[in-house]
Amino acid sequence: MAVELVPMTEEEFAAYRAHVIVAYAEAKVKAGNWPAEGAEQRSVEVHEKLLPAGLATSANHVYTARDDGRVVGTLWFAERDGENGRLAYLYNIEVAGAERGKGYGKAMMAALEHEVLAVGLDAIQLHVFGDNTTARSLYQGAGYAETNVVMNKRLR
Repeated sequence: MAVELVPMTEEEFAAYRAHVIVAYAEAKVKAGNWPAEGAEQRSVEVHEKLLPAGLATSANHVYTARDDGRVVGTLWFAERDGENGRLAYLYNIEVAGAERGKGYGKAMMAALEHEVLAVGLDAIQLHVFGDNTTARSLYQGAGYAETNVVMNKRLR
């Protein structure tokens, strides 16, 4: 399996943006971070702030992951300032539904490391929702360590 990260086309980005806005809103609601009412609009606002010029937003890298030309997922990272210098912040990685469980997540994470090194960064940071055990397992298996854990208990 040879996953290649290919810069997303404008057409692909339009579909990706629509999908990721809904998915992010749903994840924030499920995690208890946002109320369902207005969650999708909040997600739109977050994404407009992070990618104000879409694919042309500087220091952002949005890819379609392909295996032998076939789309197997999407990935987005941004170059950011961290506490210990410049780093890549992984905003989103998603394996296409029909391709899950085949090792593409691991392959995409490996391809991400090559892309990050190619732009001159030497660290990757990400956020994962606590209930996303599949993603947490993927990241731990790829050598990521938890640096902070935020916990919450809803009383009402």
